[in-house]
Amino acid sequence: MLLTAFAIAAALQHTTAAAPATTVPLAVTPQHIRNGGMIGDLYRPARAGRAPALLLLGGSEGGLGKAAAAQAAALAAHGYVVLQLSYFGSPGQPYALKSIELGTFTRALDWLKKQPGGAADRVGIVGTSKGAEAALLVASRRTDLKIAVLGVPSSVVWPGIDPAGLVTESSWTTGGKPVPFTPYGWTGEWRGIHALYADALADPAKAAAGAIPAERAQAAIVMVCGEADALWPSCPMARAVETRLQAARYKHPVTVLAYQDAGHTAFGPPPVSASQTAGTAAPLGGSVAGNRTARVDGWPKILAALDAALVSGVDG
Repeated sequence: MLLTAFAIAAALQHTTAAAPATTVPLAVTPQHIRNGGMIGDLYRPARAGRAPALLLLGGSEGGLGKAAAAQAAALAAHGYVVLQLSYFGSPGQPYALKSIELGTFTRALDWLKKQPGGAADRVGIVGTSKGAEAALLVASRRTDLKIAVLGVPSSVVWPGIDPAGLVTESSWTTGGKPVPFTPYGWTGEWRGIHALYADALADPAKAAAGAIPAERAQAAIVMVCGEADALWPSCPMARAVETRLQAARYKHPVTVLAYQDAGHTAFGPPPVSASQTAGTAAPLGGSVAGNRTARVDGWPKILAALDAALVSGVDG
């Protein structure tokens, strides 16, 4: 069991190290926010006027990871106020991704909406991997978000992640109570990390136990996934969300961008060059070229969706 926990944590944390360099210079200096227990970096666009705002959540690397920082810088360069939020792993925060209070995200969104220069009525959320799981959960509980962009997402709430042992508790809590979750599909035989998720989803009862009620959201939803994701089945989960929304006659735009030869690093700004993408292939799935293609094709579509949901009607 301990080996399993270490394997999960190591692979999930590898997503930061595997992220390629981007076209956005990381010399952009964010404002470091350490406000009443909230830890984050606030990126502002260069242009004047009211700008739409985005809450950005990284994955299981914790803290203020470099991959999420690259996304934040790219989105700010496009014209958004972006708060990259640390929700665990920073000093003074829980060290492991388990039993994280959803109020962490609610407080951050409320704070973000009050910032000078932001358009409080034009707010969205962006998340990757476990951050996408959190983002969809938050979007299902708030009616003020206009768009949720989910990179390699989940359709369910999963157990937490802790290198100290296999977690049997929810990743998230609300009011101190655990959010219902889908337990890992542990069979007693180690068959890889992907199998822990895929086997659980193959059991209808387990999948239903932690299903995120995405139909309660009032936002456009954009999901980017890799068909060759070796970490968890991001494309089947993205399609599960899409199917659930279709069944509920969801009134807002829903988009799934699925890439055949891409893995768990399919989401994010395009890399600078092919020579700088070596870290985007195995063990997270897909080929170097496939992951690059996903980013080159997907990022402009993500920006277009954000603009459609957030920019129209905002004062310049």
